[in-house]
Amino acid sequence: MLCSVAMPAEYEVPAFHRPPPMRRPASLNLAVRVPVPAAPRRPCLVVRAGGEGEEAVVEQRQLEQPADLSPTRNKKRVVFADDAGRQLTHVKVMTEPSFAPPRWSMAFLAQVTRGAAAEVCPEPWEPAFAQPASDYLAFRSRLDRDNVSLENVIVREAEQVVVGTVKVRNLAFHKEVLVRSTSDDWATHEDTYCTFVRTSASAGVPVLYDTFSFRLVLPPQSRRLEFCVRFHCEGHEQDYWDSNGGKNYVLLKKNSPYNTSSNSVDDLTAKLAGLASSLAWGLRSR
Repeated sequence: MLCSVAMPAEYEVPAFHRPPPMRRPASLNLAVRVPVPAAPRRPCLVVRAGGEGEEAVVEQRQLEQPADLSPTRNKKRVVFADDAGRQLTHVKVMTEPSFAPPRWSMAFLAQVTRGAAAEVCPEPWEPAFAQPASDYLAFRSRLDRDNVSLENVIVREAEQVVVGTVKVRNLAFHKEVLVRSTSDDWATHEDTYCTFVRTSASAGVPVLYDTFSFRLVLPPQSRRLEFCVRFHCEGHEQDYWDSNGGKNYVLLKKNSPYNTSSNSVDDLTAKLAGLASSLAWGLRSR
């Protein structure tokens, strides 16, 4: 006999869920992490040809490289003279006494100087008189009284000449001005004619004085040059002279401070010999 059972509508069948998987505690994790070495970093400096930081970069890379792998490290090597076929000893025979300074041969001096020659400083020429135009009042008074006067002189050492100017009064149109010079105390003399110097003058203003220039060659074989000035003009039979009050104008060659006389050399040699002998005596007494 069949029978039906009515189920209440509110009845729900319970659902069975799967429990969550169990996790292993972190303390029981046996995996070990080993740190991986990082790759070496490259230097931040960049090598550039001809740059200012090239030396710093090379030095930094040399410090980073091991000493055995450094390309700039050279191996030292010792070679004896006999291995190269040379003598191990060199004997020098001293012929000079112990108290005398060493004497240098011409061959040794030529080897040291290598053909270089010392420049000889030329001896300067200097006027033995004051420039006439430096005192303008006296210069103007002498010019008005004697009609001629030396104005100034300049010594040109490079050209070995002396140049100067002469002032004369404008007494006539045609004039002749010359400088008479000597280098052997007037045993002989030479006349050098002066050249007229043009000056710009205002129109309508009379010219009272004219200027002439001259050029004298300095004598190479003498240490003294003496000269005076002669002035001659048309219509005047008399010649006018400027002889520096009868003393003439004198130029002298001065001794150069770099030139040493023979007496000074002898004195220096004697002093060196005395010093060497005293040093030798002191060494023997020890």
